Amino acid sequence: MVIKRQVEPGSVFDFRIESDFAGRRLDHFLSDIFTRYSRSFLKRLIVDGGITVNAKKVKAGMVLNVGDDVHVSFPRLPDAAELKAFDGELGVKIVAEHTDFLIVYKPAGLMVHRPNHYSVDVTLVDWLLRAHQELVTVGFPDRPGIVHRLDKDTSGLLIIARSNFAHMTFSKMFRMRDIEKTYWALVKGHPDRYGTIDFSIGRDPIHKHKMAHQPSSGKVRSALTHYRVLAYYADYSLLEVKIETGRTHQIRVHLAAVGHSILGDSLYGETSKVMQRQALHAKQIAFEYEGKKMVFDWPVPEDMQRLIDQPKISSASEEDFPSHPVHS
Repeated sequence: MVIKRQVEPGSVFDFRIESDFAGRRLDHFLSDIFTRYSRSFLKRLIVDGGITVNAKKVKAGMVLNVGDDVHVSFPRLPDAAELKAFDGELGVKIVAEHTDFLIVYKPAGLMVHRPNHYSVDVTLVDWLLRAHQELVTVGFPDRPGIVHRLDKDTSGLLIIARSNFAHMTFSKMFRMRDIEKTYWALVKGHPDRYGTIDFSIGRDPIHKHKMAHQPSSGKVRSALTHYRVLAYYADYSLLEVKIETGRTHQIRVHLAAVGHSILGDSLYGETSKVMQRQALHAKQIAFEYEGKKMVFDWPVPEDMQRLIDQPKISSASEEDFPSHPVHS
């Protein structure tokens, strides 16, 4: 039996292993059966006890034998009482709706998903599960539909997968760097008009909640950030930033490393009297899906726009930079 569709939440399947499948790993067998689900999703289901062999909890690498009974139980839709209660819309906006994915705007101050089991803060995932309960079977149970993230205090656009096939597709696209993300950032001082920052990023050796740029050795990952100045102001600048990699806090770490920390970023720079959070916004996301080029854009929120509308200085050439950055 091969199941080539997205299964309904709460679906249950039972398989009796015959000689053709004896000697195979459990996770490999399941990947061949459920072709629209990633192996990582199925492994997580095994760990969570949703998949058992002979009524026992097992490991993904278990080798199957003739006569083994494999039971697969997909997550069910949550009851209304199980969903976290919250008031209002949290500032989340549906920018675009496709059969396979959503494009949503996440406001600053809202976490994408819980950082741990102890967190009680309302998250974007809580909002998504109330509005689109079918996401409960997409991706990982603790972050359904999520294929990438934004920091809590970064505003902007996110792709939300609506099926496991889309989850696999977008996850691969991010790994292959086939998705272009464009950010706007307000930074301290006046950097060169164009620049590329190529510093590896790893966990800060002293402050474990921070990341740091480090030499390319040890537990670090390469990171590449490109920027251009859109406008200069008296003591800050507006940058358009594109990243080729998606490391944790990459833009914040890189800009701070070259002496131009993001306004309001108290973790990597300093507090600001004019910004209550880091002035970073995921403004545009572009990719090709099913042979069609798709581009989505969302304007910066009011706190950043207020600073963008301030008088500019003449050091930025009018030929290179528009007098007023325009939202597409």
